[in-house]
Amino acid sequence: MKNLHWTSLFAATVVMMGCVRGSHIDEILDSAGSNRIELETVLNHYRTVDPNPDKLRAAEFLIENMPAHYSYAGNDIYRYYDSAAKILADKSLTPEQHRDSLLVITDREFRELPNHTVPDAQIIKADFLIANIDKSYAQWDTCAWASQITFDEYLEWLLPYKVMELQELDAWRDTLLAHFGSGLEHPIKNDVEYNTTIATADMLRNDAYHGLNRYGLYTRAGLPLINAHLFVAQTFGDIPDYARTAVLVFRSAGVPAVLDETPVGSRGTAATHWYVIYSDRGEQLTSEWDLATQIGGSFFPYDRGPKVYRNTYAINQERWEYRKNAKYQYPFELGKKDVTSQYFLTSNLSIPIEKGVKKQLKDKYVYIASAVRNDENPWKIVDFGVIRHGKAEFHDMGREVLYQVMGYNGKELIPIIEPFILHKDSRIEYVSADTLSSGSLDKWKNNSL
Repeated sequence: MKNLHWTSLFAATVVMMGCVRGSHIDEILDSAGSNRIELETVLNHYRTVDPNPDKLRAAEFLIENMPAHYSYAGNDIYRYYDSAAKILADKSLTPEQHRDSLLVITDREFRELPNHTVPDAQIIKADFLIANIDKSYAQWDTCAWASQITFDEYLEWLLPYKVMELQELDAWRDTLLAHFGSGLEHPIKNDVEYNTTIATADMLRNDAYHGLNRYGLYTRAGLPLINAHLFVAQTFGDIPDYARTAVLVFRSAGVPAVLDETPVGSRGTAATHWYVIYSDRGEQLTSEWDLATQIGGSFFPYDRGPKVYRNTYAINQERWEYRKNAKYQYPFELGKKDVTSQYFLTSNLSIPIEKGVKKQLKDKYVYIASAVRNDENPWKIVDFGVIRHGKAEFHDMGREVLYQVMGYNGKELIPIIEPFILHKDSRIEYVSADTLSSGSLDKWKNNSL
């Protein structure tokens, strides 16, 4: 057991955390409106009914970062899921027909549904949050394959009640564990693999891979089926679908896992999302892409990319400040952490901007875009930076990529320097915008999503 001195620490912990976090928590509680009572019930539960300072901190962490997380509003999503369940239950249809049928009803009845969302803080229930905290904490506290992570790592690798935005607030841990966790009752018992994280994760991966009958379809398929019962019923999907499902399956059994992604397609594969587990040795082991690939294999040794982001529950504070202050608002998601330097050689850039160009700009924020193989939209924004001392500054940019820097002139984003290649040796080579369609530059471009 990890915590044998809760009582002696509890009073001091509550006072200390209250001084630091009280005002911020109050802001979130106020934003919850009539649902405030549900969030207060969770906090009071871990102050009185189950006075565990770790669980109280876990509850505060979830509430503090709840402004980054949203769910569908209203009952239409449940009508869609009911329709999807009936279609997927029809065994006379092929996976392609399942996909096409869902696309038809999406376009006919539910096209506007993604525009109707609500902050989780306004709808989440106390019982749901308490169950999520208790189950994940018990796994961290008792499972051999989770004991290597610290409490701070537990907050991101096991605790969160969702892996993706708009995921239904349902009992996914119980549902997925019931479908794919039977092997935990009959583990391999030998000195090498028994109760290790990688062996447990691979058993779960194998069970999910065969249990789902993974079938890759990469064209639009209607609204995502991000409901616990539909995770296990879906007969088709793409790599992001199955990578996200892998993280959910792992966490349902207490295996520490996160989801990483790139904002542009990789050059040589279809992978844009993949999972990562936290191994017994403290290593972060990646998949090549989704459930179909072994854990800890070689991660695309020949690929390069501009950015890799980790999906987090915690709010990225730089993006939070950007959202509050930027005059032009690009839709950067708040729950993303830059982990590019864990995958690629990177460089911090400080690019001079001509004075005449700088005078046109109406904001301190600037944007960096990666070249992609798409004639209609040849640039994909991958990050933002700021102007300091007449230079556009960006951090941890992947090398061997063709980039463009843009700024806001009060009406739209405009290029503010010539495109450039960031070479492997960190050298910058400017190229003429007139040559962007040249085949000689294709090797520096990524695939459009």
